[in-house]
Amino acid sequence: MTSPFAQAHTMFLVLVSPTGRHSIWPAVLQVPAGWQVVHGVACRQSCVDYIDAARADLPLAA
Repeated sequence: MTSPFAQAHTMFLVLVSPTGRHSIWPAVLQVPAGWQVVHGVACRQSCVDYIDAARADLPLAA
């Protein structure tokens, strides 16, 4: 069985963990307990773009 992460046609979600970490997650899999969907169902690039924009909005550490 091929991993859903490796399939070209897989659609994804962007999840955020309880500690604020972002993750790209295949939409066909159940969302892990404690994680929240913040973007998707979308193509992988859309999810990457969402995470990049979220990072750009973070204040720089002093």
